[in-house]
Amino acid sequence: MTRATVAAASHGSECYIVRVFKPIFEVAKELAQAHRAEDPETKSVFLAESDTEVRLVEVSGSVGTSGEVLPFRFAARPDLGVPYASVVVLLSEDDWRRIERGELALPAGWGTPKALKKIA
Repeated sequence: MTRATVAAASHGSECYIVRVFKPIFEVAKELAQAHRAEDPETKSVFLAESDTEVRLVEVSGSVGTSGEVLPFRFAARPDLGVPYASVVVLLSEDDWRRIERGELALPAGWGTPKALKKIA
């Protein structure tokens, strides 16, 4: 993972530091790859659009069916190449099918299953 680029600029007596982070989509793909490496039973990873955080929906054969959609939140870790907060919803294959049929819902503001981008 790459680190954030830091640029300094001065204007008169003022100095500005600007941090340029990787795009959310790139960070999401890196997280998806890392999660798949840890859980080979991961079938699919989807990204829900957000301008402020990484929102992943992961479907895994190693997770039991719960009938619930529980988001797990993680703080940003710029020191580890993750400059955004992230939220992961881990679902069984059965729970994912229930989401696709509309029997379960993604968290508020995440859109519909069809709006998700498959990234892994």
